[in-house]
Amino acid sequence: MIDDTSDPFAHLDDRVKDSALATDASRLALISSDWWISYPPGDEVITRLFELIDLPLRQRPPSVVVHAPPNYGKSAIIDRFKALYAGRVSRDEADKDGVVVIQAPPTVDEKRLYLEILSAIGASAPETTTARLRAMVVNQLRLRRTRLLIIDELQHALLQRASAQQVVLNTLKYLSNELGLSIAGFGSRESKALVYSDEHLAQRFEVIALPAWDKKHSWVVDVVRQRIALFPLRRPTVVDRRFMNLLLQLCGPTGGRMLAMLERCARSAIRDGSERLSVELLEAVALKGERLENGV
Repeated sequence: MIDDTSDPFAHLDDRVKDSALATDASRLALISSDWWISYPPGDEVITRLFELIDLPLRQRPPSVVVHAPPNYGKSAIIDRFKALYAGRVSRDEADKDGVVVIQAPPTVDEKRLYLEILSAIGASAPETTTARLRAMVVNQLRLRRTRLLIIDELQHALLQRASAQQVVLNTLKYLSNELGLSIAGFGSRESKALVYSDEHLAQRFEVIALPAWDKKHSWVVDVVRQRIALFPLRRPTVVDRRFMNLLLQLCGPTGGRMLAMLERCARSAIRDGSERLSVELLEAVALKGERLENGV
C-alpha cells in the first residue's frame, strides 16, 4: 500500500518524481519522451546481439533475423542495443566500430546497400561502379574491425524481382564470408521468408519471432505498469484486470499501439486534471479517437 503522507509520488519512477510538480507543459513534453522498458523478448534479442559481437572470429559466423508485424518494438530494440553498445564502447575504444546499423532503403539493391553502409560509417561514397563500392565497403569495415551489421526493414528486399532479391542475399553472404561478419536483420514476417529462400542463408540464420503482446504473457502487465510510472502524474493508476482487458480490447496485441494509447491517456489526464489513468479515461480517449478518425 502506498503511504502518501511520506511520499506522495511513490507511484512514480525515480527518474520522473522531480517532474511531478512541474508545469503542465513540461509534464506533457516528458510524456512524449522515449524510454526503454525492459521485457523478456526484447532483452533476449539484445543479449543475442551481444553474443554475436563477442564470438571468436569464424569463417562462417552465425546471423539472426528478428521478425514481427509493425509496431512490435523492433526499432526500439535496435535503439536500446545501440545505447548499451555505446556505453560499452566508451570503456573500450578498440571496439568503437564493431557495429554498423543501417536501414534497408525502400528500393534495395547491391549498390544502394553499399551506399547505406558507407553513409552509416561516415565514409565518402563517390559516384562510381558497384564493384568499386564493394571494395570500399570491405576495406572500410575491415579497417574498423566491424563484427556485426544490423539491417532494419529487411523486408524491403522482397519488393524486388526474384533475381534482384537473390543479388541482395548474395551480397549479404559475401560480406559475411569475406569479413567474418555476423548480420542481424530486422523486419516484418516476410523477412523470414526472404532468408529461407536461400539455402545457405537458411542454414546460417537463426530466426527469432517477437511475440504478440497478449494476456498469456505476464510481462505485458509489467511493461504497462512501468510505462505508466514514467508519466509524471500526481495520482496513482490502478492497473487491474479490468484495465488490462480494455487496453487489449482497444489496441490488440500490438505493443506500439498499446504504449501510444497510454501516452494519449496520460496527456488527457494532465489536461483534464484527473492526474491518473482509468478505465473511464481509456474509453473516453478511444471514443475521441474514433470521432476524429471518422470526422464526426
